[in-house]
Amino acid sequence: MRDHVYSQIMGIVTRIQHYPGVSGLEKAKQKIKLICLDLASPCPPSITSFLEAYTHDRHDEIDKAIHAYTACLASLTDDEILLRVYINAMLASLYIDAEQYASAYDLYKEVLENIHLLDDNIRSLVYCNISDMYLCLEQYTQAVNYAKQGISASNNANHQLNLAICLLNLGYAYGHLQHFDDAIGFIHQAKNIAKTQENKRILALSYGYLAQIMAKQKHADQDKIMTYFEQSELIYIHIHDKHNRLENNIFFAKYLESINQNEKALALCHKIQLQVNSNNNYGFYSIFTDTLEKLHQKSQQWDALIATQQQHIFAAEKALSQFKKHENNALIKNVDRIEDSQNQQVLAHMQEHMGAITEIGQYIATTTDLKGSLNNILTKINTILPTFEFGIALYDKEKDLLDYRYFVDTNKLVPQLTIDCKKYKTVGTYVIKNRTTVHLNTVTDDSLAPFVDHEQRKEKDLVKRDNSREVHSIILTPIILKDDVLGLLSVQHPSANQYHQHHRHLIEHLASFIAVSLENLKQRERLEKANETLDKLSRTDPLTGLYNRYQLDKITPSLCKTALDEQKQISVLMLDLDDYKKYNDVHGHLEGDDALRTLSHLIQHAFHHQNDYLFRYGGDEFLIICFDQSSDLIKEKIEVLRNELYAKNLSNPESRYSDRLSLSIGGINTQLQYGSELNDVNKLFQKADEQLYAVKEAGRNSYLLI
Repeated sequence: MRDHVYSQIMGIVTRIQHYPGVSGLEKAKQKIKLICLDLASPCPPSITSFLEAYTHDRHDEIDKAIHAYTACLASLTDDEILLRVYINAMLASLYIDAEQYASAYDLYKEVLENIHLLDDNIRSLVYCNISDMYLCLEQYTQAVNYAKQGISASNNANHQLNLAICLLNLGYAYGHLQHFDDAIGFIHQAKNIAKTQENKRILALSYGYLAQIMAKQKHADQDKIMTYFEQSELIYIHIHDKHNRLENNIFFAKYLESINQNEKALALCHKIQLQVNSNNNYGFYSIFTDTLEKLHQKSQQWDALIATQQQHIFAAEKALSQFKKHENNALIKNVDRIEDSQNQQVLAHMQEHMGAITEIGQYIATTTDLKGSLNNILTKINTILPTFEFGIALYDKEKDLLDYRYFVDTNKLVPQLTIDCKKYKTVGTYVIKNRTTVHLNTVTDDSLAPFVDHEQRKEKDLVKRDNSREVHSIILTPIILKDDVLGLLSVQHPSANQYHQHHRHLIEHLASFIAVSLENLKQRERLEKANETLDKLSRTDPLTGLYNRYQLDKITPSLCKTALDEQKQISVLMLDLDDYKKYNDVHGHLEGDDALRTLSHLIQHAFHHQNDYLFRYGGDEFLIICFDQSSDLIKEKIEVLRNELYAKNLSNPESRYSDRLSLSIGGINTQLQYGSELNDVNKLFQKADEQLYAVKEAGRNSYLLI
């Protein structure tokens, strides 16, 4: 029970950024409380400790947050690796804001050493924070690289808020690399996401970053820059984010001074002066003091103090710059070394299992019975990664249907399920539509929210089936051949944190094998369908779909022999449309063909027994053989056919026998006997033809069965 509670809560904790602001944090806490109440279990101590630290973090109580995060880390058990990595990433971000880069490095070192254990949700946060660190270190090329990795992970996790922050970091870095158009474009993307997600903090950051980057351009619109700074401040007033609000105001004051809006700049400096502390962030302090110094110089006040202060700041900045340069080089080298080491570790794991993946792919490609082979495939998959369910779903692009056709768990084949992608949203449909892998190590409502509409799940839950086993780790990856999505590949496990990055890459590699296999399967099915079509065409009349004369010659001899051997009744009916030529003359041959098709459908409806054999005899003539049926039953069928044809009211005004298309029917129903006059097919046909002739002589539009 504890594992279940912990897993459910971690699904919220690792996505707590989805609950913005102080009110959002309280909502997340309430959800965690409800989980504990529903499952009658206390909240795990480590979670309680984390929430305490994160509460300080949200309230901008940085020192308290650092102390609480550190205490929480000390209390974690050895198996709480995911929470440890997550807290390290959060704490490192605070150290970066405080310019404590050595402390941040120690934490990021541990994070990167374990990054192969993480799903895309947490990876997106880690890469986002590391890119932010490089921005603070003024290493903009590295910031670009990590921001791009964060964007990739955020897209995979559909984590829109982390995506927006990564776009901001990318834009900010490009701005400092003088790629202004790219920079502003990426920041606008982040701004649009913030508006869509209604996230005030990211919206404020977006306006502030737009202002800062545009301020670096020589001929930028001054009014627009000032408006962006002001819009950012208006949003910050209503949220808890002292650090970024202070940054916005410092750079606003710097810009105002640069365009000689000196009174406004000085007023803003006085407003924020008490918030600027060199101990907390020397970078902010240096920019602020430099701006204030320029303003005092312009007004010619306190010259001696300014000169002294200028010398002090210059010396302090020089010493700090040298220290940073030395520390930064070591830091960058170590971070990149760890990243390379992690990539090598993932690659080594992949190479270890690539042979097995190739074997499984070849097995799937050569099997002629995929469904019957699923248990064997599941067994083979478990030699590579832990899974209790494996499956392949097929996607029909034209109908927009996702068919979960080939799924098996450790107990049995999973019942087939087809999902209308136009109507329902599931993790599977997300994978298909976005052509991306979804890798989750905690499957909860919160972790599923970026991919599946929670309200829709209340109406009809297609994610967790009734009576199905709990799932906490999943990898779903699209099966793509060339540019076509053929379906998806799925592995699942009931425990959390089962799938690492090399597992994901292996499953994606297996999907490429399966893509070829599915294409081969489709080709086999198309060939079988074509053969069936050819066989049907050889047996049936293309216009009516009834048996043709060739099948008549094949079927009737064996039927007659069976009737003789078993002493069964056999009936032959001959049907002829009355004045069909006149119907064609009036309506044309196209409508004439439609009339034949209509009649064939009516014949199939009236004579639907398995022992009814229906033929198009030629032109407007049809033939029916009924085996082992009474004359009364056959007459009932004839009456049904005649009445239904009458009801169709196929007008035939030139007919000599009815105002609408009508039928003449002659037939025989008899028991064949060896040695008797009626003992072969031809004689039966002759007798039926005689009865049809008698009906025609009597005025047509009737029937005669002897």
